[in-house]
Amino acid sequence: MRRALFMGWLTIWAMGCGETALAPAEESLVVAVAAEVDEAAVAAKAKILAFPPLTDANCESFLTEWHAEHQGGIIKVETQYGTISLELFDDVPLHAANFRYKVERGYYRPSEFVRVVPEFVVQGGNSEDPRAQEMRWLIGKHTLPSEFDDRYRHVRGAVAMGRTYKGNPDKRSASYDFYIVVGRKVTSVELQRIEREKGFTYTEAQKQRYYAEGGTPHLDNEHTVFGRLVEGWVVLDRLSQVPTDDSDWPLQRLEMQVSALN
Repeated sequence: MRRALFMGWLTIWAMGCGETALAPAEESLVVAVAAEVDEAAVAAKAKILAFPPLTDANCESFLTEWHAEHQGGIIKVETQYGTISLELFDDVPLHAANFRYKVERGYYRPSEFVRVVPEFVVQGGNSEDPRAQEMRWLIGKHTLPSEFDDRYRHVRGAVAMGRTYKGNPDKRSASYDFYIVVGRKVTSVELQRIEREKGFTYTEAQKQRYYAEGGTPHLDNEHTVFGRLVEGWVVLDRLSQVPTDDSDWPLQRLEMQVSALN
């Protein structure tokens, strides 16, 4: 009896220790899932390799071609405080194409605002997150030729690209780092001084907008304006009031998700 029980227990133990065999349907499902994952990875890699890494040497020709087929529509910037809608100026072609291209590549999904200055700007896109750094490496680290246009000034709601000041006599723009003007009220004396120093003249309509809505006129012809805010003014103001450290970096992450509405 003991021998029979021992042999029965041994048989059960041996069966339990063996590898569990998959039923044919389960095995097919595993293979299908693996194939789907592989196909997704291949598709993602193919999408990355379909575009050349952008440099200062090739970005102008590439973005000119991109711009010819990608114009119009609204850019949506989703934040924890609500959504901002931006219109890009297609007659500032390189900057408009550059921003649409980065949106198309998913660079700003997600990104973050990294500089907030009340009555000045909210600025973002140049996040130091590992994903953002990897995306900049894949898409290409490059700058953009300036495209100053006297029709577009740094009035409240203007969208422009950041840039470095040191060693940049041509005032080339950064290609990832953008800002939206919050601004402050501007006086006629200030505008007259800027006109004298920079050698241009504001139109009467531009002066009235600066007086009524505010802006940052000292940035005119220093940074390229390539768009404007068309919806989400309350959201802009809420973003501009978040607490920051001494370097204007928000104390809490201000994430954004940027997409195009065609």
